[in-house]
Amino acid sequence: MVNIKLYGYSTSPYVRKVGCCLYYKKLPFEFVPVNPIDPKEIAFTGQPQVPVLQIGDEWRTDSTPLASWLDELFPEKPLLGSTQQERESILALDSWVSDSLILAGFRSAHEGEINAKFRHIAWRLAAIVSSQTPLPDEIRNAWPDLLKTAPFIKHMMCDVDSTESLSEMQARVSLQLIENLQGGPFFGGRKDPSLVDFAIFPQVVFNYMLGMDQHLGLTREPSLKNWLDNIRPFLPKNPLLVPDYMVVNALP
Repeated sequence: MVNIKLYGYSTSPYVRKVGCCLYYKKLPFEFVPVNPIDPKEIAFTGQPQVPVLQIGDEWRTDSTPLASWLDELFPEKPLLGSTQQERESILALDSWVSDSLILAGFRSAHEGEINAKFRHIAWRLAAIVSSQTPLPDEIRNAWPDLLKTAPFIKHMMCDVDSTESLSEMQARVSLQLIENLQGGPFFGGRKDPSLVDFAIFPQVVFNYMLGMDQHLGLTREPSLKNWLDNIRPFLPKNPLLVPDYMVVNALP
């Protein structure tokens, strides 16, 4: 087995997505946390983007192309289906995850009011980052304000439809999440998991498992609860690339 390393931030939905793909394929790998203040861990790439996946002596970036690369090298348990039609369907849903589900989360951070809940979530995120790449106290304390001004998040806001309010976007995404399951057992109505499931799973359980939300809202919808039960056997109890001691809530 070749040596596999995944570099990134466990707070990044795209890094967790690649991690879940590796877990699904049962590929042993080392997760290398990257310091967001001084990303020296990925200095060898000459660029700042995460995730970085290194397999042997070769490395690449960008979560969806990384999934395709994994399928090329390790075709068992394909992430992008076995036919061109399946691949196109999976990629279309994967684009929805990035353009709607994940974007709505970043938009909440960008536009949300800096209230007690926002500060709690921000400081918890800072604690998660610092548990892997220790941060100075002044950086951790400033995390709520840093989220508001983060260049990566501000860049993603360029893709937001300004005619749709944040609350309207959140309501739309919630309905589309159920629609895109298409009856399950996995997203797109597929009988086996795909890249889409591993893009969605760590995004929808992260805040609950790490103690930022008291309830796992999707379990209130029977079809999504069934999907959660279906996907869990393919992943470890803690698939979020954080230390086990940071996990507050086990999945119900």
